[in-house]
Amino acid sequence: MSVKYNLKKGAWYAVENVTMIMFGLLSVILVARIFGPESLGKLSLVQAITAMLLFTVVLGLDHIIVRDIARTPKDSRYISTVFILQALAWSVHSVIVFFVLWWLSDNGIEKDVIIIFLAVIAGTYFSRATVLKLYFQAINQPKKIGTSAVYSRLLGLLYLAWALLNDYNYEYIILFIPVQTFFHFLMLLRFYLKEQTEPFKLDFDLTLVKKLLTEALPLLAAAALFPVFMQADILLIAKLLGEYEVGIYSASSRLITQLVFLGHIITMTFYLALSKRIDNNSTDEVIFTKGLIKILFIFGFVMSLAVSVMADFIIELLYGESFKGAGDVLAIIAWKWVFIFPAALFSRLLILKGLMRYELIKSLVVAAFSLTANYLLIPVVGITGAAVISVLSYFIADYLIYSAFKPTRDIFKIASVSVFEVFFKPRQTVLDIRHTLGSK
Repeated sequence: MSVKYNLKKGAWYAVENVTMIMFGLLSVILVARIFGPESLGKLSLVQAITAMLLFTVVLGLDHIIVRDIARTPKDSRYISTVFILQALAWSVHSVIVFFVLWWLSDNGIEKDVIIIFLAVIAGTYFSRATVLKLYFQAINQPKKIGTSAVYSRLLGLLYLAWALLNDYNYEYIILFIPVQTFFHFLMLLRFYLKEQTEPFKLDFDLTLVKKLLTEALPLLAAAALFPVFMQADILLIAKLLGEYEVGIYSASSRLITQLVFLGHIITMTFYLALSKRIDNNSTDEVIFTKGLIKILFIFGFVMSLAVSVMADFIIELLYGESFKGAGDVLAIIAWKWVFIFPAALFSRLLILKGLMRYELIKSLVVAAFSLTANYLLIPVVGITGAAVISVLSYFIADYLIYSAFKPTRDIFKIASVSVFEVFFKPRQTVLDIRHTLGSK
């Protein structure tokens, strides 16, 4: 019964993310094939800046919000306060992104880039600056997230098809991004309001804001640094090489980021069970955690190996010959999945165990490494050098760094043992995975 329950919840989490992949890949590939690497490079540059500054919207609160709502889901004052706080933060974020874009533009921001900026920034609000998705994650109702995702992405694709058929300019075609996220937001809002027994009213608790931001401060600082090593490659390629190279590189990196959700799906499926075991100091906590790490690692390893071997074929199939060279990048950065998938679990373990400050420390170390290494290697090796640095950055941030500190060394040890047993103790691996799947 528990296995069926967990698989059903995981399936609904998958619906939202699988449709996101299909929507993202289909839309990006269509647009890239029609308009070429340079146009994709413009979109990628704006999205990279937005992603680097996303911490000014999220404020390091996502995991804390999920934890708090899971404990007190009926606290409408809490939800309203977070909703208003993130809306205010998004306003500041928009201004900062615009000024960074202006600073990077040598001859002023072109009209098409301004429209792309407006599309991306609106999409950011409706997808990240609302508490609604986090609410349904916290109360473990992925069906509502998945249902709203399917309908909203179909509407986004309808707009995209309409725009392409009517020969809209590239910058107006990009408006499919806010169209999709807006309808997703509306549907989640409808689901939320329908659940409320009393009329929802906006309320802002300044004391709660101070408490949340104080607790989230290490995560906020880490979130400010984390995108540096995630997006430093694209920004430095744009500055040191050009928009064409950004388009080639981002064609591969987009395929990797589109599937990052798998680690979050698996982790969120078992999040409540994990939280209970840590809070209650359960006897099977270690076995449960090992099983979860093994599931995440196996998914990452198999996918990395398959994509690395078939990289050139995948790029030619999806993007065409104009993106020749992206296959070499894809063959390298595909190995990020090995570290990214378990990282979804490790980050939540840090929060559940009260070790948030180590997110900041690891982000400081890896951001310094990524910026320095990319700055030195990109002019010499080009975009393949950036791909190697990207994989090494994730290896350090999501595995090796945990060995450096005594409080996090247990995470490093259990991860190392789990990976060792996947290759050399397959029977134990099967038993651990079965235990995790059967847990509730």
